[in-house]
Amino acid sequence: METSTRGLLQGTVALVTGGGTGIGRGIALNFARAGAAVAVTGRRKEPLDAVVAEIIAGGGKAGALQGDVSKQEDCHNMVFECIMRFGGLHILVNNAGIARFGALDQTSDEDIAAMLQINLLGVMLMTKYAVPDLIKFNRARNACILNIGTSAALRPVKNFSVYSATKAALMSFTQCMALELGEHRVRVNCINPGVVETPIFSTMMPSAMLGAAMAKFAAQTPLGRVGQPSDIADAAQFLCGPQAAWITGAILSVDGGISLS
Repeated sequence: METSTRGLLQGTVALVTGGGTGIGRGIALNFARAGAAVAVTGRRKEPLDAVVAEIIAGGGKAGALQGDVSKQEDCHNMVFECIMRFGGLHILVNNAGIARFGALDQTSDEDIAAMLQINLLGVMLMTKYAVPDLIKFNRARNACILNIGTSAALRPVKNFSVYSATKAALMSFTQCMALELGEHRVRVNCINPGVVETPIFSTMMPSAMLGAAMAKFAAQTPLGRVGQPSDIADAAQFLCGPQAAWITGAILSVDGGISLS
């Protein structure tokens, strides 16, 4: 895939939120290999710097923009700094998100607020501030926004009520924005990953449980394995590239079939 898609995003500037680890990191590396200049954002400086160093070592172009999507000022500043550093913006990937597992009455008010602020409000604010520049720099008529949801929003999952609700709202937001921005030739799509092996699971369960949990998820997945960040990144590159120029408002499950089981 890396060889055949090299250069498909040449000349574009992509901003990837939550780009320091997991799926965001995979997307940032993939887009850089495809020729995009990548602004990698997140709250922690060290993983952002590591991703940028890896991209630059591979001959790509990238920069780290530290910020928190739950903060309005940070959202505005990250878009502004991306424009100032790279001279444009063509692709916004709203990937930053958090998950907390547990019954609703056992979920703290702080965790509920954080999931709403990061998973939903942050996407809305990043989109709001990016839209004028996506329209302004959309010379190739292929500017796009890609939201990262979850297959858990497609059917009920016990003890995931708040997380699933924020991601279900994200699907509606995606399609509303696809209608709103269609006249400007800005496309808006959403990927719903299944279980992907990323550090987010270490925030949801003790490390001693991770191996057994991943084995269980793999057994529940029709294709027989959990996902890797590269699985989502390949789909993201397709939806943000010229081959998907007539796709908008799409909700794409990239989950090994787990949402069917």
